[in-house]
Amino acid sequence: MNEDFVTYEIAKKLKDKGFNETCLAYYTNDNTLYYNFSHKAGACCIDCLLSHNLMPKDSVSGKFVDAPTTAQALKWLIKEKGIFVEISPAYIDITYYVSVYKNKNGRYFKHYISELKYKSYEQAAIAGIEYVLDNIIKEQQ
Repeated sequence: MNEDFVTYEIAKKLKDKGFNETCLAYYTNDNTLYYNFSHKAGACCIDCLLSHNLMPKDSVSGKFVDAPTTAQALKWLIKEKGIFVEISPAYIDITYYVSVYKNKNGRYFKHYISELKYKSYEQAAIAGIEYVLDNIIKEQQ
């Protein structure tokens, strides 16, 4: 199920770009993924997690990064940044391509088309999200 979540590095970049939604999981600063049972955006109920023995006591540092699913991150990019990441299957083999569209005045214009093939939908989605965070959002700020 970890493949459903963005990577630790992407989670940090999303946070830096303003992502602040309630997530099903979070990363600790040692890149460990834990499920969030507190249902609070950007925070975690340490006592609750420790009582369930889901987190080692020595890793409690007070620094967490919310871990959105790839679908949640893709929806956030559309809603908050006006950027649509399209993942398309190749017709010849079972691979995926990434296209990125930016919203300008209510219309989406193609910004980027990946010439790389990805072996899974999840890999393509992560690559598209990372491209947007590294190349497009910083241009808009």
